Amino acid sequence: MVGKSSAQRSIAITQAPIAGQLVSLTLPMLLALVSIMGLGVVDSYFVSFLGTTELAAIGFTTPVTAVITSIALGLGMAISSLTSRLIGEQDTANAARLISDGFILTFVVALLSVSVLWLLQEAIFTTLGARSNTFAFIQEYMNIWLLGAPLIMGTQVSSSTFRALGDTGSAARIAILMTTANMLLDPLFIFGWGPIPAFGVAGAATATVVAVLIAFTYSIYHLNVVERVILLTLPAIDALITNLRLLLGIAVPAVLANAIVPLIATVLTTVVAALGTSVVAGFGVAARLEAMALMVVYALSATLPMFIGQNLGAKKPARVNEAITLAFRFVFIWQGVLYLLLLLFGPNLASIFTSEARVAHTIIMFLALVPISHGMAGNVILVNVAMNVLGKPKWALYINLARLLCLTVPFAFIGRYLAGLEGILIGISVGNIFAFFVAKQTLNRVLKLQYIPPVRILSF
Repeated sequence: MVGKSSAQRSIAITQAPIAGQLVSLTLPMLLALVSIMGLGVVDSYFVSFLGTTELAAIGFTTPVTAVITSIALGLGMAISSLTSRLIGEQDTANAARLISDGFILTFVVALLSVSVLWLLQEAIFTTLGARSNTFAFIQEYMNIWLLGAPLIMGTQVSSSTFRALGDTGSAARIAILMTTANMLLDPLFIFGWGPIPAFGVAGAATATVVAVLIAFTYSIYHLNVVERVILLTLPAIDALITNLRLLLGIAVPAVLANAIVPLIATVLTTVVAALGTSVVAGFGVAARLEAMALMVVYALSATLPMFIGQNLGAKKPARVNEAITLAFRFVFIWQGVLYLLLLLFGPNLASIFTSEARVAHTIIMFLALVPISHGMAGNVILVNVAMNVLGKPKWALYINLARLLCLTVPFAFIGRYLAGLEGILIGISVGNIFAFFVAKQTLNRVLKLQYIPPVRILSF
């Protein structure tokens, strides 16, 4: 059974003032995401001391490791979407069974995904444009990272489960624990110390896997002992099949929608690779900084679905509309202010990661041209997560397919032929802007089908 604290949190989520609830729920997730996104930035920082080729290798791994992350996010979204509604309906017994069955599904999918990536990694990175000297470092990193991938997926699903229960504080503690451990272990394993030899690029992956193991152990203990949502009894076959069908109904399109995001990053990396290793290295660093720039949006996207789900379960559609509207307006204002800061301090940020002129130039140009569209891109992220909990995960998939096939990637390709790197970056921004208008119209159509008023961002 779900713990009493979850029921108490649900009362606040479905009755207390919306703005205050969104802030109190999102702030812990902001801390969590600062920690999680810091993993990549910390890795890039320490690996940069090894050399440009090693840094480029880490850049090549980013879109591939993001595939595993996307699968975990899709599975977590399915568990969170269904569980949050059950919590809103006060159906705690079925919520616990659903969560337990969700973890079974997660580890089966993890083992299958890791097996495929292990067998195909050489073909994947060769297709991405990695050269032989770079691939040697890529393989060092991936061989270790893939061993820990099931734990990475399990930890991400644990975080989604805590959010579905309205316990964003525990989700934040998991992330902070993981990042702190990684930050301490990175220099130890990369450069060596005392009896521990220097593992180089492989050390960055080792530090990540050990840190995730620590976080996963804590999260499972808390879900089992404190929240009491991990059932140790075997599920009845018919109940298991029913829950797996419900989970896969949301997870499959959600995973595909999430997978398109790193696929877009993968294609963009391929486009950039034609301009040289230094540009790839700069693009990889800038992409990680971009993720940091969007961390408030990601924090909000981690809590908004749970808020929508619990209020849908409690039959309060007006609160759903108000929450989405407030979130949209906030993202536009916040990302506009942040863009000005990135434009001003771009050269300073670039100097932290590299002294090579070409790499620095790529980072600076990226921060000047892409974040200008982050208000639009951020709200596309919110629309996608809202679609899942509104019961329309396929619509989120359609939005991301449009970005891949019709918007961001085609504009980047056209931009490269017209203006090189600058054209690619402008193309990314233009794609983000068009994607927002498509996403907003799609969202309002779904809201109308569920008798929820449309979102009107500019009507104050």
